[in-house]
Amino acid sequence: AEASAMAGAVVAEKGNNWSIFHNPAGIAEIDEVRFSAGGGKIYGYNWLPAYHLSVIVPTSVFGHVGFGLKKFETKYEGITLSREQTISIAQGFNLQKDKNSHLAMGYTANFVQWDLGKSAGLSGNGSDGLELGSAYTTTVDIGILASLRKKYRLGVFITNVNSGAIGKGITRQILPRRINMGITYNPISNLATSITTERLLGRDDLQVKGAIRYRLNPYLEICTGAQSKPNKFGIGTIFTLNSQSVSYGLLTHPVMPMTHQFNLSISLD
Repeated sequence: AEASAMAGAVVAEKGNNWSIFHNPAGIAEIDEVRFSAGGGKIYGYNWLPAYHLSVIVPTSVFGHVGFGLKKFETKYEGITLSREQTISIAQGFNLQKDKNSHLAMGYTANFVQWDLGKSAGLSGNGSDGLELGSAYTTTVDIGILASLRKKYRLGVFITNVNSGAIGKGITRQILPRRINMGITYNPISNLATSITTERLLGRDDLQVKGAIRYRLNPYLEICTGAQSKPNKFGIGTIFTLNSQSVSYGLLTHPVMPMTHQFNLSISLD
C-alpha cells in the first residue's frame, strides 16, 4: 500500500516491510521481526485480485533475512483462468556502517509458478477445454542502499539479473529486466522526499517517479507520489499504534480505474 501511494518511488527509502520486493538491501536496516500482509483488486476489478505476505527476521547466524509470497489471479465467472505465485527469499547485510554513513547490499531469489486454467473448448466456457498446465522459473534481484548523515540516501535495484525465462521452445519468454535508481532527502526527521528513475533494460524510454512522505504525529503519516509513462498519481496514509500499523494506498491510471491497496504490519521487538 505504501509503495502504491508513493507511485513506486521507494528504492532509496529506509528499510520497511516492502523492502523484500523493492530493494532487499533495506532489510539490513530492520532490527526487529516484522510481519506484513495486504493486497487489493487491480484497477478495482473483482476478477483481478492480488495479495502479498512478507516476514523479515534478523538472525545472529544468517544476518537479516526475509520471506515473501505474492499471488495474482485472473478469474471469470468463478473460473480461474490464470494464477501467478512467487515465493521470495531475501537477505540484506551491511558492507560498511558508522555514525555518519552506511552501505548495504541485498538480494532476493524468486521462485515463480504460473498455472493456467483450461482452454475455452467447444463450449467456450472451459468446461470441455484442454488442461494448459503450469510453468516455472527462478529469478534473482539485487539491491544496493547507501546513506550519509541520515539525510541523503541512494538506492539501486535491478530485477532478474540472471535473465530468468518462462516457457519452453517457441513459447519461451525472458521475463522483464528493470533497473531502478533513486535518491531520498530527509531535510528533517519527519519528512522524506524521493525521486526515482526506472528503465526496462533493452529499451530507451525512462520512467520518472517522485514522492513525499510526512509524519504528522507519532500515529499518523501521509505519503503521495506521481510517475510518468504512464502518468499515475498515488496517495495514502499509515496509521501506527504501538507495534502495529495499517496502511492504505490509492494509485490512479490514465485509462483504467483506480487501484486500492491495504496493508497490515506487526513488529515484534
